[in-house]
Amino acid sequence: MSGPAVVEKDGPGDHGADVTHALVASSEDLRAALRRCRIEPPRPPSAWLLEQGVVSPQDAELTRLRLRPGESLEAGLLRLGRVDQDAFDLARAAGMAVPLVDVEQFRLDPAAVAVLTASSARSKEVLPLCFDGSVLVVACADPGDVELERMLSFTTDRIVELVMARSEDLQRAITAAYGPDDDATALAEVQQSIRALRRTSTEEDLAALAHRGPVVRLVQNLLTDAIRQRASDIHVRPLEDSAEVLFRIDGQLITLRHLDKVLLPAIVSRLKTLGGMNVAEHRLPQDGRARMVLGTRDVDLRVSCIPMVQGESVVVRVLDAHEGLRDLDELGFTAADAARFADLLTHTTGLLLVTGPTGCGKSTTLYAALQALRPRHLHVVTVENPVEYRLPDVNQIQVNTTAGLTFARALRHILRHDPDVVMIGEIRDQETAKIAVEASLTGHLVFSTLHTNDAPTAVTRLVEIGIEPYLVSSSLLAVLAQRLVRRNCLHCVTAEVFEPSMAELVGAACDESFRRGAGCHYCHGTGYLGRHAVYELMIATPELRARIADGASPVEISRLAQEGGMIPLTSNALALAREGVTSLAEVVRVRIG
Repeated sequence: MSGPAVVEKDGPGDHGADVTHALVASSEDLRAALRRCRIEPPRPPSAWLLEQGVVSPQDAELTRLRLRPGESLEAGLLRLGRVDQDAFDLARAAGMAVPLVDVEQFRLDPAAVAVLTASSARSKEVLPLCFDGSVLVVACADPGDVELERMLSFTTDRIVELVMARSEDLQRAITAAYGPDDDATALAEVQQSIRALRRTSTEEDLAALAHRGPVVRLVQNLLTDAIRQRASDIHVRPLEDSAEVLFRIDGQLITLRHLDKVLLPAIVSRLKTLGGMNVAEHRLPQDGRARMVLGTRDVDLRVSCIPMVQGESVVVRVLDAHEGLRDLDELGFTAADAARFADLLTHTTGLLLVTGPTGCGKSTTLYAALQALRPRHLHVVTVENPVEYRLPDVNQIQVNTTAGLTFARALRHILRHDPDVVMIGEIRDQETAKIAVEASLTGHLVFSTLHTNDAPTAVTRLVEIGIEPYLVSSSLLAVLAQRLVRRNCLHCVTAEVFEPSMAELVGAACDESFRRGAGCHYCHGTGYLGRHAVYELMIATPELRARIADGASPVEISRLAQEGGMIPLTSNALALAREGVTSLAEVVRVRIG
């Protein structure tokens, strides 16, 4: 990972690395940094950022006003984009007065690595680096963990000194130092047990294998890896002769590993157990949910199991509030559109729709809007299926069709509950649409999602559902249509090679230059790391309302919306490609029209 170079304080030949300015990458610089650290007192990380001029006092004050409950100043600065990840990590290290080590570039001392077993290193997420005299220097993500330091001292029977490394780098470095965590011997025993049980056992015996240590560790590792790699879904897919495990990262499925087919029943049973499902049912689809704690993060897991021809397939949706919840200024709006969208939220009545295909970030946008309303102390009620993230100060209702609690039925009761703002997870039928429109006309601000390709066709869709055009024109505030494009990986970005026809499809010149990631281990060879929203924001102007009431076509609505300031989604995406944020190929993928 790129980062600031090691600073040499006393001349080229003296390894006097200043820990507060450097990413340490060698044992000599690490030992020098440790000597400096031992005489430096800890300090707030934000103080280092201010001292180094990374942020200004004005930026710090503005950020304090927008901190989330329990959020530190430096975390807020990172979230709002006022500092980058490198500066944030260096500030944390400087705050604890410890070196920040580039463990992937560090040449490990084999004797130090051998002091700790592979299972201990993986379970505690630590990596022995070298010796500093009689002291064992160990890298971890949180050097302030006193209990971890004591445990390692007891385990190794040595004096241990903790230094800091990035969690993602640690995972790769531990694998490189100790080899892949296959738990091969134990898993082989489980495989033999399964083969024997297939001939002689009951369902209860097979289900018991889900509680065997190797299977529990395997599933736990899969879940942990998925959260750390920002995966939105985990797929356990049966094949003819094996089982395949895939992660969906930034919208793309990436194959993680292949397993022996005989392990599939035990893994599926383990996931069913975690999700509170019937382990003995193999003929019908099942859904369940679980919660997992990773460090200080609570992560919700939605488990779906469906029988296939080759065996049961399981998909786990990972709902990590740390990754999924965003503020409005993190959604990727331009300054002008951010102001227009913020103005929409000041209305007390009207209907605001967010449209797009599944997985395009509609719920994230609505949650960001709800969070922006919190300082106004409004009574906010939502009806969702499912409730993806729990929001403070918001009353959230989970749809339960089995018990008869549908969107429409919940909405009828919500309107008697004196709400100021109502969020509907999705408008999918006439009854729900009618209640939503009526609510927006009777003193309520209503948010919802709709499945349409672009903003203008949202009007057509409402009319098709059964809403009269004059009601649509009276109630509609705005429509936001959006997609997610993948960001270029900054570690491997290079010039993009493309066919002239690709540029023509999106209105770009054939001689323009664009960039894209070539593929590296940081981005799993995809060339992309993270995602960015692209959108078109259609505001219901008086002229547009009049034409909607007259039954205007989507083409005419689009023309009027653009005259009113709407930038088409494809143009928005192309602007990002010209800035190097994404590639031309991504623009072609998400284009409209």
